[in-house]
Amino acid sequence: MKGWRDRRTGLLLPLTLLLFWEHNSLALICGRLASTRFQQQNNVSAIMGGNPTNISEFPWHVGIMNHRNLLCGGSILSEWWVLSASHCFDQLNNSNLEVIHGRDDLSTKEMKYHKVDKLILHPKFDDWLLDNDIALLLLKSPLNLSINRIPICTSEISDVQTWKNCWVTGWGITNISGIKTQPTKLQKVKVDLYRWDWCGYVLPLLTKNMLCAGTQNAGMDACQGDSGGALVCNKKRNIATWYQVGIVSWGMGCGKENLPGVYTKVSRYLKWITKQTAKAGKPYVYEQDTACPLVISCWVILFLYFVMFLLTW
Repeated sequence: MKGWRDRRTGLLLPLTLLLFWEHNSLALICGRLASTRFQQQNNVSAIMGGNPTNISEFPWHVGIMNHRNLLCGGSILSEWWVLSASHCFDQLNNSNLEVIHGRDDLSTKEMKYHKVDKLILHPKFDDWLLDNDIALLLLKSPLNLSINRIPICTSEISDVQTWKNCWVTGWGITNISGIKTQPTKLQKVKVDLYRWDWCGYVLPLLTKNMLCAGTQNAGMDACQGDSGGALVCNKKRNIATWYQVGIVSWGMGCGKENLPGVYTKVSRYLKWITKQTAKAGKPYVYEQDTACPLVISCWVILFLYFVMFLLTW
């Protein structure tokens, strides 16, 4: 009996280290910020006429460049994949496309560019209605993920009542009156999600593949240049993780009263994303809306706790 106790004590150290690694591996997965400082802020700033933000608050945001000029925004899905909007790439191929990441200031010197290997537009993208306005960009080399380069989570949940604390980011136009102003610093705006039936009444061209969001104040909205960027929210029952609910798509002008912005509803395209990424040889696996980022991680943690309980009993 004493020998067994000695052996099981010897097992505690590697199990403890494994459990520690398992927990910490979750800290670098999708939608988790290194700091909770941003979540505690209540100030609301706008992309139009708003204030700058730091990339550490939105580490999934990237800029998509064409001939080193900003084309659209995008979001990091994984080390290999960037998510954006199809309408950004009308008549373009991937030969001159690059992605900048981990930076919030476009004027930064020695900017690092990642070349795009493959551009995948949705086959049913409608360039008139902007239906199915979604695109995938496969990078030629994987991103080095860090606190300023974190993938955003995705979710199958489409009910707007599930979400709270929603934000949009971009380097788009901040002023449409007079001379159009496009900032070099990344901007943010806090928006509210609206029911689809109300949006469909205000914007008759809305399809089931779209959702809309805005503010009660005129002049606060996404605008030209913000296309392809992520609309991200927290779940009401999980404020620690950020999910991409929408992709900046279109609107009737920018920041007009009672005319919210329109976004591609990401939840309707997860199967398409899974199929296309697997077909390209770099599969993306999205979260199945469980308590853990990966189902297997939950079971590993529970199993390790159970083993440690037996060994210390």
